[in-house]
Amino acid sequence: GMMRYGIPEYRLPYDKLDEDIDIIESMGIEIQTNTHLGQEITMSQLETDFDATLIAIGLHQGRSTRVPGTDHPKVYSAIDLLRRITLQESIEIEKQIAVIGGGNVAFDIARSLARLQRNQFGEVNIVIAALEARNSMLADEDEVRESDEEGLQLFTSRGPRRCVIENDTLTGLETVRCVSIFDEEGRFHPMYDESDVIFHETQMVVEAIGQASQLECLGEELTERLQWDRRGRPLINSEGRTSETWLWAAGDMVEGPDVIHAIAAGHRVATSIHNSF
Repeated sequence: GMMRYGIPEYRLPYDKLDEDIDIIESMGIEIQTNTHLGQEITMSQLETDFDATLIAIGLHQGRSTRVPGTDHPKVYSAIDLLRRITLQESIEIEKQIAVIGGGNVAFDIARSLARLQRNQFGEVNIVIAALEARNSMLADEDEVRESDEEGLQLFTSRGPRRCVIENDTLTGLETVRCVSIFDEEGRFHPMYDESDVIFHETQMVVEAIGQASQLECLGEELTERLQWDRRGRPLINSEGRTSETWLWAAGDMVEGPDVIHAIAAGHRVATSIHNSF
């Protein structure tokens, strides 16, 4: 899941992850991979065939800024690229790359691409544009500091204005100074100074502004039956149980994203399911 495909190996070594999975398998757990939930097996089948079901599908769908030009094929989702890097798929790396976002995922993909750039071109040329000011970055301070040591260029208090397309070719990213991120009621509502625009020359843009769960796999019937919070996540109680008595939910899809909270939620849910039968 997200621990494998959403976190780069330099932060979470895959051999250590494999060791944990091997321990889980040795306890008699059957792991069924390459199965499309919602098609090859449905939630209604799980409800019928099992006493309890835990859904922990993470946040595998990247969000888009939807500014002009983001539909260009050289504009990528960070979470998709991280997955492709983990799978060692071929990625066409450009000499100049711009990453939009200020959270850990933005720095994860920027530093991962920096390694590929260095291997291919012998140098790093990556810009990170973040809405937040430097003293209120969402990413961990270690991530920000180490990205600077690796030669990444950070532009804070800047939001994307448009991807510049010339003759169907992506040539750059325009950013504008962000003067405030939230309105007086604390809602996300960025305000910009349109007189302060920077053109970042780039041939590749990566959006890293957040992720969402791919909830289509739940099916229309279960989606209607479940109770949801205002952020579009299944409502759960303190033990991780949803409004459906047979179904629990845990991990990034209901809390986070945060590996530590996800692991803690797994323990709570396991205890809850065990005590229910």
